[in-house]
Amino acid sequence: MSAGALKAPPGLGVLACLLLFGFGELSGALQGGYRQEIHQYAIARAQAHPAAHQLTGVEDIDQVILERVADRSLARVHTFHLHSHGLGLVTIILLTVLANTGFSPRTRAALSLWVSLGLLYPFGWLTLAWTLPSLGEAAAFQLAERLFFIPFGGAYLLAVGALIVLYATDLIKQRREGTPP
Repeated sequence: MSAGALKAPPGLGVLACLLLFGFGELSGALQGGYRQEIHQYAIARAQAHPAAHQLTGVEDIDQVILERVADRSLARVHTFHLHSHGLGLVTIILLTVLANTGFSPRTRAALSLWVSLGLLYPFGWLTLAWTLPSLGEAAAFQLAERLFFIPFGGAYLLAVGALIVLYATDLIKQRREGTPP
C-alpha cells in the first residue's frame, strides 16, 4: 500500500457487505420483536418431528427437550446476527487492503471476489436456526455445513490465507528492491 490516499474497495464488494449487514440487522430486529413467536414456531416444528428430537410422549420430559430446541434455534439466529456484522466489517477492511495493494488488477479482482464469496458463510447459521426444529441438531448442522460452512467459510479462510501470503511476499520483494511499502 502506498502512503497516499486510500483507494475505495470495489463497489460490488461494499454492496455485498451492506446486504449482509442488512440481513444481520433484520435478524436482530426479528429476535427483539418476535422472540416469542420464533420460540413458539421452533417448538411447533419440533413437535411435528418427534423422531428428530427423540421425544418420548411424556409431557414433562418432552417440554424440556422442546425448550432446548427452541433456545438453540434462537441462539443460531443470534449467531447469524453476530457473524453477519463481524464478517461484513472484516470483509470491508480486507477489500480496502486489496484495493490498495500493488497486485495486478486481475489478482485484486480475483481475490476480491474470493473474499466476497465468504460473505455467504453466515447464512449457514440462519439455515441451522431454520432447519434445527425439523431435522434435529445434527442433521441441520450437516446441512448448514455442506451448503455454507465448508464451501463459503472454507473459501474465506483460503482467500485470507492467500492474501496474507501474497501481501507478505510483496512486502519482502519491496524490501529487497529498496522501494517503500
